Amino acid sequence: MAEMLKVGLILMLVTLVAAMALGLVNSRTAPIIAIQKELAKQKAMTEVSASLSPGDSLAFDSLSVAGLENPYASCDNTLSVVRISVPPDTSRIGYVFIAYGKGYSSTVQTMVAVELDGSISNTTILYQQETPGLGANIVIPSKLIEKFYGLTASEFLLTKDGGGIDAMTGCTITSRTVTNSIRNGLEVMSEAGLFSSVEDSADDTSEPAAEGGTE
Repeated sequence: MAEMLKVGLILMLVTLVAAMALGLVNSRTAPIIAIQKELAKQKAMTEVSASLSPGDSLAFDSLSVAGLENPYASCDNTLSVVRISVPPDTSRIGYVFIAYGKGYSSTVQTMVAVELDGSISNTTILYQQETPGLGANIVIPSKLIEKFYGLTASEFLLTKDGGGIDAMTGCTITSRTVTNSIRNGLEVMSEAGLFSSVEDSADDTSEPAAEGGTE
């Protein structure tokens, strides 16, 4: 009995020390990881936005849109829209947002650049932890996301769902996750009045959303 208590005490002490060590490591690395994620997001934002106005220095301003619904509640994320302009002109040239969707084994995050008329200008996968060799191939643009360019919300459906986008071979879930998440974001932005024709955008004296801080 005494031996069993001794072994139990030793195991408890080892567990306690291990927990304290993990807590210490996490407290030291968490801020670094957060910074790295933010830098990756900003880099992706700049890269996809270059398709809207290549060669120019772009300005990014977060928008607060009254009545903007959240299409990503099931992923515990919200739709955050960023307006893009070319200083010193403050007229918008497009938008960027992150689409969130629950895939086969992770929440896939897609950075999306959008023209003023609501069509896709560029996309890149910001985060995914899908099955290696299958869903993880979503990071290869030619597999799926290159097919998105120029499409609007109504066109964002897989062929299996009645649309015209072919899913990646053997990866219907991941393919549907990405297409549906982007479509949901575009639909909400459209309902909020963020999209307009090229002619209308020439006179950009009024914004359908109030500016927030620079992101």
